[in-house]
Amino acid sequence: MSADLARWRRRSRRVLAARIILPIAIGGLILIVATQVGWRTYMAATHPPAEAKTEIRLITPRFYGQSTEGRSFMITARSAIRDDNDPRRIILDDPALTLDLGSPTPTRMTAKHGVYRQDDFSLALKQDVRMDDGAGYRFASEGAFVNTQTGDVTGETTMNGEGPSGQVQSSAYSVYDKGDRIVFRGGVRARFERQ
Repeated sequence: MSADLARWRRRSRRVLAARIILPIAIGGLILIVATQVGWRTYMAATHPPAEAKTEIRLITPRFYGQSTEGRSFMITARSAIRDDNDPRRIILDDPALTLDLGSPTPTRMTAKHGVYRQDDFSLALKQDVRMDDGAGYRFASEGAFVNTQTGDVTGETTMNGEGPSGQVQSSAYSVYDKGDRIVFRGGVRARFERQ
């Protein structure tokens, strides 16, 4: 009987120890988890993750439109990237613009780089800008701004032009009325051919 009593006492001590140790261990685990959750919440609030930018790249894009006078235009490029900060702004590589699409003498413009805005239908061309009016007149400059809604073209860079009636050079230019009216500004030099 004394052996049973000794076994009972050992078992009773183990149960008593378990009743004390297990709640302390559970409390310690809860404290560790709460500390970890609090630390991660603090770090997330003070160090937000860097936003991953997703670049939208277009290969050989084509943009079609129509001016207020009903004249069609088309913009193509080797590639294009939509601006992450302004989705209406599209950056073009090797853009080409065709005004009066479908007419017998469309105007065609090319450049190394360009920016097309879909909100106001404007096209800014830069670096090695070339323009051919389809009637034998060719112009070259380093920059041009095209309002595709009106078909007007302006440039604030040196422009060289040549055609059947002669040659012209200026520091700035503007093209209006489907190319019927061209205004040259600043250091204009011209040579006209007799016909």
